[in-house]
Amino acid sequence: MRLFLFIAGLLLSTHATAVDWVSNITISPQPLTYSGPADSVTPGTIIGSTWSATASVNRVFWCGLIMAACRKGTLQPGSDARPSGMTVTVDGVNYTVFETNVPGVGYIIGLKDYNGSTYMPLQTGITQSYPAEGTSGYATDLGWSAKVTFIKTGTALKSGMYNTGTLNAVLLTVENDYGSNTAEVIIDSTMITVTASGCTVGSQSASVDLGSLDIHTLPSVGSTSPSGTFNISLTCDAQVAVNAVMTDQTTPSNTTSTVTLTGDSTASGVGVQFFYNGTGPLMMGPDSSADGTLNQFFIQTTTSAQTLSLPFQARYIRTDRIGAGTANALASITFSYQ
Repeated sequence: MRLFLFIAGLLLSTHATAVDWVSNITISPQPLTYSGPADSVTPGTIIGSTWSATASVNRVFWCGLIMAACRKGTLQPGSDARPSGMTVTVDGVNYTVFETNVPGVGYIIGLKDYNGSTYMPLQTGITQSYPAEGTSGYATDLGWSAKVTFIKTGTALKSGMYNTGTLNAVLLTVENDYGSNTAEVIIDSTMITVTASGCTVGSQSASVDLGSLDIHTLPSVGSTSPSGTFNISLTCDAQVAVNAVMTDQTTPSNTTSTVTLTGDSTASGVGVQFFYNGTGPLMMGPDSSADGTLNQFFIQTTTSAQTLSLPFQARYIRTDRIGAGTANALASITFSYQ
């Protein structure tokens, strides 16, 4: 007896492909408006509402079936992402602030895997977002959710109507065993209108001549010369709290009340002190208009649009053994409108 065996089978063919791009993600913020003193918003403050715009796309990439599944997804700054040098904490998470095209306005972005549970901040490096917490670790396609909010940066706000332009903010990358592909998170252009009140300085420079001084009139360390005076004119809007800080331009890190002599001075053992309206000596601070800058001092609040004439004084002070010669000093005054 012959036994014939018929064996049948089915071979399944799996088509392995590289990653296919399906869609970018576009976030479309609403127009923003700010009205108030130019420096009243502290750097790092949210402008507008928290997470003012969001977008989600469930399929940004298609990786294929079975053996071609998505293995890894990452995010990193896009071609238009310019770090501002600032970071802020929102919802307990630390974010890098990126610049817009608007002076004084930056943005932060949070992203998560579409099926994930936790947003992660866009930072300056590469961040892995898939596999993410709350996902299975296997996907034939990948999507993301993104959210954006605007942040005040260290630059003073300036009045005007600004178009942020379209920003390629984030580069998304997905890999499978056969290749990789990229997509972008795009922040759509929006209008930001700034009406920043403040003052206009009448002159960008002022000088005071302390004249010739006999070194014997400064007999000991701490002795001072007669003062010279100068005025600065400000034309201000209404309801502006005018503050100022002086900076030693020869030694910008100086936070004492004595300004160092310039490098071309030939005298030694003296410095220069400044006073505002007879009050001082003024302590030096950084060249910044930000609210709360070290050694910033209050001048006055304007109740109406007006012109102010601010009286300043300067004098020599002996700091060490005196050597005769020229004694020059250079300081700046940075006004802050709060």
